[in-house]
Amino acid sequence: MKQGGWDEHKSIVLTRYVVALAIVVSAGMTVCGPWLVQWLMATHTLAHTGPAVEGALLVLGYLCAALAFWMLFNLYRFLRRLEQGQVFVPQTVQALRRISWCCTWAAVLCLPAGIWIYLPFVFLAVAAGFMALLVRVLKNAFEQAVRMKDELDYTI
Repeated sequence: MKQGGWDEHKSIVLTRYVVALAIVVSAGMTVCGPWLVQWLMATHTLAHTGPAVEGALLVLGYLCAALAFWMLFNLYRFLRRLEQGQVFVPQTVQALRRISWCCTWAAVLCLPAGIWIYLPFVFLAVAAGFMALLVRVLKNAFEQAVRMKDELDYTI
């Protein structure tokens, strides 16, 4: 549906560009991980400090980066499928499932870091957990739509 020169295709393309930009920014942050951890420790009051905490934050950052890359990759492929008109297909459901699990694991990783090291990680964990729930609901809706489409295809 076209409204004022803006349509679904342009929205999907814009979102794909934003996802691609997020991948580039994530790559930059991953490369700069050690410096970001040092900056965090130098400029913020943490519940605990020391080399073990620095190492834990670096490992947390790299684990979350891996989840972010996997999530963004699946989101990008999801958007490509939508752009190609492949909406109610099993691959869409699988991509949403993977995105949901990435958010879930990010929440699981960030919660303890927020409790023991730096409180704002708790907010990241809550946001990631909430996103996991939202994406899971979307995944369930898409899954049901795929089943209904398959039944309809076999009926005709």
